[in-house]
Amino acid sequence: SHSIQKFAVSGARIVTQHPFFPDFLITEIETYRGCSRSITGGCSFCSEPSKGAPSFRAVGDICREVTALYTAGVRHFRIGNQPCIFSYMAKDAGEEEFPRPNPKVLHQLFQGIHAAAPDACTLHIDNANPGILARYPQECKQIAHSIIQYHTAGDVAALGVESVDPVVIKKNNLKATADEVFDAITLLNDVGSQRGANGLPELLPGLNFVFGLDGETKKTFDLDYEFLKKIYDSNLLLRRINLRQVIPIPGTRMVLVGEKNIRKHKAAFQRFKRLVRQTIERPLLERLVPPGTLLKAVCTETYEGKLTFGRQLGSYPLLIGIPGVYPLHRFCDVKVVAYGYRSLTAVPFPLDVNTVPRETLEAIPGVGRKRAIRILAKRPFHTKNDFINTLDDQSVAQAILGYIHLP
Repeated sequence: SHSIQKFAVSGARIVTQHPFFPDFLITEIETYRGCSRSITGGCSFCSEPSKGAPSFRAVGDICREVTALYTAGVRHFRIGNQPCIFSYMAKDAGEEEFPRPNPKVLHQLFQGIHAAAPDACTLHIDNANPGILARYPQECKQIAHSIIQYHTAGDVAALGVESVDPVVIKKNNLKATADEVFDAITLLNDVGSQRGANGLPELLPGLNFVFGLDGETKKTFDLDYEFLKKIYDSNLLLRRINLRQVIPIPGTRMVLVGEKNIRKHKAAFQRFKRLVRQTIERPLLERLVPPGTLLKAVCTETYEGKLTFGRQLGSYPLLIGIPGVYPLHRFCDVKVVAYGYRSLTAVPFPLDVNTVPRETLEAIPGVGRKRAIRILAKRPFHTKNDFINTLDDQSVAQAILGYIHLP
């Protein structure tokens, strides 16, 4: 721990050599290594238990690293890599498989990070153990409130669900039952679903599923889908659903199983992914960011034809397609207008209607191709009344004014 601290502080300035430094670079801060579930072997596919019981870094050491990075110019941070942020400095860690969380120390940690980086543009977390949240709801609510007090909005607690099939859970020593995962999702929604300064909810769960585990059958896919449908039907929010196939890492028990279930259920996995994207992910995305939502500080990154793609910086950012060609590596605010299966379509806000390209105009709700051509032909507009009088439907014109800027 002392060696880590020495190099973390002394080597902080190396970040200035990164091509994304300073505006587009996120640095990840590690709070501990090891897993409290190592005493039972941990999940069958995970290598973290091989590192033994948790070895925690001191609050002061972490804050000094953040200070060094902040002084070097970093403004985007993620407290990540650890198996469960809620278990940082947990009581009886290393002796209990699910140790009791320590809200006081976690408050000190996030308060200290905020003091070390007072004008941070991004401060997000990463992994959380749903078994901990379900067993210790009061402590975890306190911790979630502390995170929200000092973080930046759009944060994600990535829950390692892996599977809700009881057979798979037992054979692979997974962290939580379906009911426990649901309780964890509900807890995070209760505390973190309010919309924050950047347009996204403050703190929401993300779910990680792993397929190909020991004991998996075609029924596993049905149970996982029913669970996701239950979340949707309960009007809960999720920031992401990650569906992946297991990688048998050397040294884990999954090596004994190998890829036989991956090969056996290849078609079922592809069907499941399509079904989830069409019937769960897309409607959940619309619930997460309803039409007209203003998302702030979207960084433009690349082009595809006359479409500019961008993302907000942070954990698991949403992909945003902006119709039109806009300068790259710039930050802009956008309003949501449409949805893909795993992405959004949005237009810059506020729009200068006198200079905006046709592709952007057409994307505004109520405009379309014909009205866009009419707007282009009548430009420039000097007042809102000039614009309203140009269109055939004044109610549509009034709606469009919600996206553009005119005196």
